[in-house]
Amino acid sequence: MRIIYVLSWIVTIFAILSIVSHAFGVPWGLDAIHGTSMEPLITEDDIVVVMPYSPRIIGEPDVGDIVVFKSDKTKYMVMHRIFAALNDDGGYITKGDNIERPDQEFGMDIVKSEDIYGFVPQIMGYPLLIPKIGILTHAFLQFNPNLRHYLSGFILMFLVISLVIDSRRILLGGR
Repeated sequence: MRIIYVLSWIVTIFAILSIVSHAFGVPWGLDAIHGTSMEPLITEDDIVVVMPYSPRIIGEPDVGDIVVFKSDKTKYMVMHRIFAALNDDGGYITKGDNIERPDQEFGMDIVKSEDIYGFVPQIMGYPLLIPKIGILTHAFLQFNPNLRHYLSGFILMFLVISLVIDSRRILLGGR
């Protein structure tokens, strides 16, 4: 039970950092995605973990990495996989897993390292995510689309607090 308690606090702190980072317009922490371009691996029902990207710390991204970047063609951040690296000019060709052609064939610019804001950590090729929590986020978005980034963190924090209360109740012998 102590492990669950510690893990719940780690997740809570991560959720709070997620809310704060989104308040400053930075896509780090927990994020609900919009669209079907990364299905079946990542769906709109999932909350995805996004880590800050710094080439000085983690190096340049590799083919197959999932990155979050800002494109001049869209007003939103895009979460797609690096499809190919261009050695001559240092850019990247990106593509959604559920899309047959690369983003650049649809008019998006080649993604440069400085365009990348974050990346999705992967374990054995699978992205780090929390399945099905995004359903609640998308339900709330019908009322106010501006809450997109905050809701994921709030919902996760609520779930973690509930888990902590339940684990304490079990430890104390209550119901």
